[in-house]
Amino acid sequence: MEVFWVLVVLALIGWAIFVQVEARRHAVVEVPMSEQAAAEVVAACFNITWTRISGKGDLNFRPKLRVGAPVVSVAFDPDGATKCGVEIWTSQFSTRYGMMNHAQLAWRKKRKIASELAKSLNAATS
Repeated sequence: MEVFWVLVVLALIGWAIFVQVEARRHAVVEVPMSEQAAAEVVAACFNITWTRISGKGDLNFRPKLRVGAPVVSVAFDPDGATKCGVEIWTSQFSTRYGMMNHAQLAWRKKRKIASELAKSLNAATS
């Protein structure tokens, strides 16, 4: 029985490390659309529980109902013709004992933005 609890603790530590690393990592997605169209897709990923703030990216959002919540930033890099690079990252966050507060929230939101951009990419090519 002790082995089971050791494995559970190791799994929880592994999950926490994974989420912390992924929440801090920059994600870059290239989409065949204009900067304005990509910005509309990104803005649609945030509902009324997120506030748009000024920050390091072109679009910056922070959740309203969380204390010490991270800021998810998005920057657009159009090539001038048909493609636009979209960079998604967590630009501001607070830590406790070296771990980002609400890291899983930031990770899930970044993953949602990337998947919505990929969906729009698949819809555009179909």
